[in-house]
Amino acid sequence: MSLTLTPDTIDDLIYSARAGDLPTLESDLTTLSTQTSSTPALIIASAIDSLPAEEGGSGSSLLHYPAANGNIEILSYLLTHLTQLPAPTATKILNHRNYSGNTPLHWAALNTHLECVKALVEAGADVAIKNDAGLDAVFLAERADWNTRAEGEGDKDGEGDEEVEVEIGGDAEEGAEGAGEMTRGRQVVEWLLSSEKGGELESGVGEGKE
Repeated sequence: MSLTLTPDTIDDLIYSARAGDLPTLESDLTTLSTQTSSTPALIIASAIDSLPAEEGGSGSSLLHYPAANGNIEILSYLLTHLTQLPAPTATKILNHRNYSGNTPLHWAALNTHLECVKALVEAGADVAIKNDAGLDAVFLAERADWNTRAEGEGDKDGEGDEEVEVEIGGDAEEGAEGAGEMTRGRQVVEWLLSSEKGGELESGVGEGKE
């Protein structure tokens, strides 16, 4: 089941999600739910930036923006609503690939936002999905770790072999703080690898919700 939203409506929702404006996002979803006799969950699932790439579109879902910016409050809010959808629909949105093939998890890992990575994976995001460059979330986090260490050593060589999206705007967290000497990228890598091995993913979105 899908809902057709106007490009302007989608733009407004994306703006609130990327700017970290939770009150406006909540208000808009409530208003749209009344107007369309639908649910916030279905609106979230339908709010895909479908503008062609040549016109500035990214093909991203609402989840991509808080994932990229490290806004766990917005991301958790959206994920909570998605639990109200049938599992196949929720999983499809959770793993939605934009025009570069990147899922919300790719963006969260690329920008080393561990809490967002955890929230997405625990909701059922597929760690194994690769983007159009053939890279998965673990590799993107690992490359972020390499780049952080290279910058610390004064190496300005950037490997531009892939079109990737970095911080999108809004109140993204800054700094390279970590546990001990671990970079944020390394923390993401280690957590993703351990979650894959352990298989203890408590999924509110991807498992058994009807």
